[in-house]
Amino acid sequence: MSAPRRWIAALGLPLLAVACHEDVSPPLGPGAATDLASPSQHSVVRLERIGDPIWRPVDFHLFAAQIGTPESGFEEFSATALSLLPPPNHQFHPQLFVGPGAPHAPPYDTELAQGVAALGVEEGRVFDASKFSGGNGIYLVWMTVPDPGTTGSSPDFVSGPIIPNTLFPITITGVSTRNSRVFDPALANFDVLALDDPSLTPSFDVEGHSHFPFFIGEAAIFGPEGVGPAGNYKYTITMRDQEGNGWTIHAHFVIRKQE
Repeated sequence: MSAPRRWIAALGLPLLAVACHEDVSPPLGPGAATDLASPSQHSVVRLERIGDPIWRPVDFHLFAAQIGTPESGFEEFSATALSLLPPPNHQFHPQLFVGPGAPHAPPYDTELAQGVAALGVEEGRVFDASKFSGGNGIYLVWMTVPDPGTTGSSPDFVSGPIIPNTLFPITITGVSTRNSRVFDPALANFDVLALDDPSLTPSFDVEGHSHFPFFIGEAAIFGPEGVGPAGNYKYTITMRDQEGNGWTIHAHFVIRKQE
């Protein structure tokens, strides 16, 4: 993959300006869904349901952290993401990035919250320009879980709530805008594979995912040349399964002008 923001991790464990405004909350227009992971998540994302998915993204976090540079191979992005879901419950997988580790039981909707807290990163929606340049960037991370899913096996359990392999690949696409203009048209463009997909090495003899995370990292380096970091940014990311159901995720943040 050509840039760190395009890394994902699929788990089967038994399982972003106009000058800043004081209020940059996304507008909730007619028909806009407000199905959020929890009331506390309202300031982080707005979700729109597509069709009738039996899974949902939860545990959203928007924060500033090191992403790295082409010279470093963006190793800092990898280190940050892997630190959010550490062993033993998760471990590096050459294709999944963060893959199954030790079996652990649900729920999985606070694992990233625990990782973000342990990492001590700056969460919020307004950041200094230094947080979006010089090897730093703004992350959006979340977990996807069955809701209600089906019943079957995963690397975490013999029988429990899963997102079945038949719904994969789940396609995730996304763009970022700055001051309502396209900033990064290639923010996300991935397929999350079924755990029994033969292209995985190793693949998993299970019936589905108990949960899987997604990591987005954006920075000035990925935008048009000559564009300063300050601005009002938005991530728009769509997830769709093989039945056409899914979610659109909207996340807003502001980068302040350099003092």
